[in-house]
Amino acid sequence: MTLFSLTGLQGVLGRGLNPARFVALLDEFRQKVSQERIAARIQEVSQDELIALVKLHSELKARYLVSVLDLIAPNLTDLEGTVAEARRYRELAEEVDRGVKAVVDGVVTREIAMAGLEFGREFSPDIEAAINAFIAENTEEE
Repeated sequence: MTLFSLTGLQGVLGRGLNPARFVALLDEFRQKVSQERIAARIQEVSQDELIALVKLHSELKARYLVSVLDLIAPNLTDLEGTVAEARRYRELAEEVDRGVKAVVDGVVTREIAMAGLEFGREFSPDIEAAINAFIAENTEEE
């Protein structure tokens, strides 16, 4: 099963699909599939949940920095243990940071719903018409 059979685009190739339009269609397909899969697992994220993730990241980052500073403590007896602790906090902080960014990206791209946010039109009707005209014009190019 191909991208074209999945999206109902079987006849598009015969009409002279150019590389830019193919990439645009592929991205549109990726967004649709991603949105469907995420929506099946995450109904909505609250602003409080996102704030809690940001706070968790900050706490982990602070613990990492404290562990790093502990490395120069004059009474340090377990260098390897302190380095391992710092590494663990750094890895946790990095993972939570990636998670925060992924959730924010999901909200911005409307893959994840968030109560209280209102999305207006992205483009004015004139710009939307110009974009659609450009896409139509370039779909038929060979």
